[in-house]
Amino acid sequence: MIVRSDFVFRHAGGCLFETPDLCTPLGARRCWVATLWHDPSVASIARLMWQPGERGWQLPVTLAVGDVIEFGAVIEGEDGQRPSASSCWYGWLDHATDRALILHGPFLNAAAALDDARPLVDEIRLAQLTALSTDATAATGGATRA
Repeated sequence: MIVRSDFVFRHAGGCLFETPDLCTPLGARRCWVATLWHDPSVASIARLMWQPGERGWQLPVTLAVGDVIEFGAVIEGEDGQRPSASSCWYGWLDHATDRALILHGPFLNAAAALDDARPLVDEIRLAQLTALSTDATAATGGATRA
């Protein structure tokens, strides 16, 4: 059983420098961080790989609350072709501060994280509609369109 909780990952200078512990030994491994989202135009999960930074990974400018973040590591096989071990950690961005990203996780896979984040994303969308409606009413002095 996986226990999900809030995880705090520190960042500074636009770089995330803390990541979860991945179940792969240190050494000759390749690591990555990516933002994942459901892309209806291709009916699958899209991935934006984060760029390495001065210390850790550069925070993407398009990072948003509800985004799924994937942390991954793979140990290259002796033949250089097949990985001998890999590990991924999935969580979704609950909120951010000036010093940390707070993610809810871990999840077994990206789809489970996307499903869990959906109510928050829907809540944000509805709040934006309410804000637009309130702004329009204020801008027109309460008049409505016919």
